[in-house]
Amino acid sequence: MFDDERIAAGYERLNAGATRFLDAGEQRALVTVAPRCRGTSVLDVGVGAGRTTALLQLISDDYQAIDYSPRMVAAFRRHHPDLDCRVADARDLVDVGDGRHGLILFSNNGIDALAHEDRVGVLGEFRRVVAADGVIVFSTLNKSGPSFGETPFQLRRPTQRSVSLRALAVRALRWMLEPGSAVRSVRNFRAHRRLTVDHGRWAVGPLAAHDFAPVVHFTSVPDLRDTLAEAGLVPEAVFDERGQAVDMGSEDCTADSFTVVAHAA
Repeated sequence: MFDDERIAAGYERLNAGATRFLDAGEQRALVTVAPRCRGTSVLDVGVGAGRTTALLQLISDDYQAIDYSPRMVAAFRRHHPDLDCRVADARDLVDVGDGRHGLILFSNNGIDALAHEDRVGVLGEFRRVVAADGVIVFSTLNKSGPSFGETPFQLRRPTQRSVSLRALAVRALRWMLEPGSAVRSVRNFRAHRRLTVDHGRWAVGPLAAHDFAPVVHFTSVPDLRDTLAEAGLVPEAVFDERGQAVDMGSEDCTADSFTVVAHAA
């Protein structure tokens, strides 16, 4: 999906040359790790068109980026021709040496594009290539949050009690200005809703982003704890999308997503 010409062009239009955090959780996580990672080697995984590039270059000039999508890498190179960016699979960082990077970032819930069984493998690869005193930051969607179970026809997001008139107005205006988006949303949702599988602690299902084109993984606090432990990682801090600390000892949380700061055990 992320190599689709239309979606890659949208990322390039919105994010190339941008200098902004995705949400308050990402901001708090990167501000937290910046002092200890200053001047170390940085690996930007799933870089897309380069939204996070300028942010990470504030931490270090030793910057490398990878993305699974050739179109995304091409978009990145158009705007950052002097930076190192390659097509690569996070599940097998074959060209990256052990302990190479002081900071690894996998932002924008990129890890959720992978199957459940691949998540530990990716984090295990990060553990291999991160320095002994380095840090890993990644974001992931929460199954108990409002993004799981959305439909094109909803008046309010799942887990939210009240109808957001502003959100309804924005969606209606968008569909009026771009009717193709409404058609794609309904078509994609109908095609992908049968792929929804709820495993209790984690689930797979369609995501409203990109007109319900992606089918992604949703975690939970218990599942996240188990995944980190299996990958040999220790969570230092976890923040929700509002920048609030998440209690990793809890059994449930209504945050939409988590930004995790972790290091090797």
